[in-house]
Amino acid sequence: MKANLAAVGITGPAIEINNLGIQLGKITLLSAVSTTMSAGLWHGIVGPNGGGKSTLLKSIAGLMPHSGSIAMLWSNTKAPIIGYMPQLAPFEQSLPISVLDYLRLNSQNRPVWLSFKERSEINDVVELLAIKTLLNNRVGTLSMGERQRVLLACALLQKPSLLLLDEPLAGIDKAGQEKILAVLTDFKKQGGTIVMVEHNWQVLQQYCDQAYFIDGGLKKSGNPTEVLQQQLTEQSLEQAQQQSLLLANNQTDEARTA
Repeated sequence: MKANLAAVGITGPAIEINNLGIQLGKITLLSAVSTTMSAGLWHGIVGPNGGGKSTLLKSIAGLMPHSGSIAMLWSNTKAPIIGYMPQLAPFEQSLPISVLDYLRLNSQNRPVWLSFKERSEINDVVELLAIKTLLNNRVGTLSMGERQRVLLACALLQKPSLLLLDEPLAGIDKAGQEKILAVLTDFKKQGGTIVMVEHNWQVLQQYCDQAYFIDGGLKKSGNPTEVLQQQLTEQSLEQAQQQSLLLANNQTDEARTA
């Protein structure tokens, strides 16, 4: 039986970002980011380490104070639900909580030891992400790949129409990546919107509808292949300029010693 994790009969939101800026103390993390992410598409955020990719995703999730504005345009009348997956959240190894209890904690707003009513959503995500064998394991003992699958399961628990994912494929083997990508592809087909931080350009080109190159701000956006080609062209020009400058400096040094 195939689990259905997206809410039925809804479309994920469009996201309008206008002049977004984020500053911590005197350090500017992002500046002047403006773009629109269309509803029902798969959006990939890419860029160098420290460029602000995760910061942008956290801002969209409402987890970072910022200037400018972020508006989510929901087309349905039901309460909007967002699923958020952080970047490789570590678990304390001695934490005495099982994967099943962790899923239960994320499926309700009260401690599981007070009362708990088994919910079908947990069985759905367990089946879909093939984590049944992990349910009795302590979360602190999970491998990186296992942890990623559990975190994605938590993001999917509430049947969201928007998924915000920070490198969901990190630390996962090829078979696991294919499984997760199949789940996300189905989520999009059902009408959900996905915003995902990802460093693998092959994944971006194969699965994403739009790519956004972030490096202290929004440098480029558009079709993933076009964004990649523009980035490679700029890198080639920069390398050529650096090589030309190095050659000129060497020639100057040789002239002085002649």
